Order: sequence, then C-alpha cells, then structure tokens
Amino acid sequence: MALVVALGFGGCLTLGPTVTADTGNSAVFEQVSSDEPWASGRVKASVNLTPSATTDQGVSKLVVISESGSSFDTTTVETGQTSGITLYLPANGNATVTAVNTVNGTVVGTQTVTADGNKLF
Repeated sequence: MALVVALGFGGCLTLGPTVTADTGNSAVFEQVSSDEPWASGRVKASVNLTPSATTDQGVSKLVVISESGSSFDTTTVETGQTSGITLYLPANGNATVTAVNTVNGTVVGTQTVTADGNKLF
C-alpha cells in the first residue's frame, strides 16, 4: 500500500538507484553516493565534503539545481561537518549541487551529479 501511495505522488519507480559524480578535482566535494534499494521521483544521496569545505571555505548550505534550472533540494551544513549530509536528487537525470557560503553570499563550488537506475515506469 505504501509503495502504491509513493508512486502516486512521487512519479516513476527506480530500482537500485545509483549516483555518479566526478569529484576528483573538487576542492569542496569528496563523494556523492546513494545506497537506497529503490526511489520514486527522487534519490536520497549522501554527500561527503573535503575537510576544508566548511572551515576554510565557509560552505554553510548545499543546493540541488535540477536540469530545468529550478531548485530541487536544500540543506544546511554545520562548520566542521564533512559527512552525514543528506540531499535529494532528481531520479533518472542530471543535477548540479552548489555549495554556498551564506555569510558572504558566494558560490564556493559546484558539482554535476547523475542519478540513474533501473526505471520501471
């Protein structure tokens, strides 16, 4: 019953969602991943930041921007926090995660991410 309700409100069902992000050259993002067994419309992602992201660079907010250019999700980040950060990404598509320093209003870094998986319907 819960799955039917989730599909009614959340869109397509995706089994084994994966998140891909090339963070190799990023000064802010260390890893973006997902370990959910399924997703409906959005994929729960776990984000790890570099040790200096929140301290030296002042990252205090992460914003997910969908391919259409609209804000999809936002979360705040505490000073010193490098892991345990949860964001939601659009399922079966690309998005950009933007790291923002809310004190001075600057964009510290961006990361392109792709959420994919076995789309059922």
